[in-house]
Amino acid sequence: MKNITDQTSDSGFATLRVVVERFPELKTMAKTANLDDSEFSELPDESFAWPGIRRFPIHNAQHAALSYGYSKLAAMLPSDVQQMLEKAADLYQIDRTVFEQSMEITKTASDGQYLLPEKKRFRVDSPSAVADVERVYHEKYAELTVADRAEAGYRLVKIAEQHSVPLKPETKKLAGFTITSTRILRDWIGARHAAATKLGSSLANVFDKIDNEFKSSDAYIADRAYQIKLAQAISDLDKKAGLTQFYGKQLPDPIQTVFNTTEDPQDYIKFGSALQNKALLAQLPLSFWEDTLGPDIAKEVAPEGQVDITALEQVLATLPADLKSALETQLAAYSQ
Repeated sequence: MKNITDQTSDSGFATLRVVVERFPELKTMAKTANLDDSEFSELPDESFAWPGIRRFPIHNAQHAALSYGYSKLAAMLPSDVQQMLEKAADLYQIDRTVFEQSMEITKTASDGQYLLPEKKRFRVDSPSAVADVERVYHEKYAELTVADRAEAGYRLVKIAEQHSVPLKPETKKLAGFTITSTRILRDWIGARHAAATKLGSSLANVFDKIDNEFKSSDAYIADRAYQIKLAQAISDLDKKAGLTQFYGKQLPDPIQTVFNTTEDPQDYIKFGSALQNKALLAQLPLSFWEDTLGPDIAKEVAPEGQVDITALEQVLATLPADLKSALETQLAAYSQ
């Protein structure tokens, strides 16, 4: 769970800049909130929306608002964590419309929309233009910086959702909206280590250290803020090591290195150390849940005999440790 980014784990507060840019009304909160480590170190676990890993502090209005903002950038959070954030927002009377309004894509005076507003590039002025802009995005992708690739892709996905226009699966991957397989990530980090070694770069050992860091991590990462930061870090190292010449040949670019699957985080539930596909969970027979969790809990998960994903997410968050362990084991065996 070390991949979850909030104000307690945001090195250099790079993600905070993204949060306040996306939700401008949080700027005041960010200025008045104490962001020193000392602010969090003495807090009890219950002062965090995610007490198990001490993430998303909610001990005052400023931090509750910032935590709510950070959570909007995380692709997946347990339902109990989301509920705690909602309760904190209610307690401190935080206006949630601030977050809803800020998620709208920036428009020009003529009601057009740009994937890169500040640079006025990739304009979408009608639903019918989405497909054309998607094509151009793919064509110009290699010319964009890592940050611009992620931002343009993010806006393209949101505009397409606004107009109910389907996008190619590859577009969501390039836009940074897919799950990271740490196994594939380590393969490409290893390839970078080998390439840097051949070039005689002193940064070869840095890639080796990154590879070692992910040896004991979860199999999948679905925290977009963390993923973007990781892609940016890899991009910086690639440039310094002279590896950009290999993009599209021996190496994928940093975005494709990190967002290395076509799996959408919204299709999965985080449970234990694994991601569980919602569609597959919904297909499991009632007998599976009765045998694993008992008939009473099975009724909560499948009130009408078939799994209700929303109910399942709520139940999973409240299971005692022994049942969680048993279910994780059974799900792992069932998926083999």
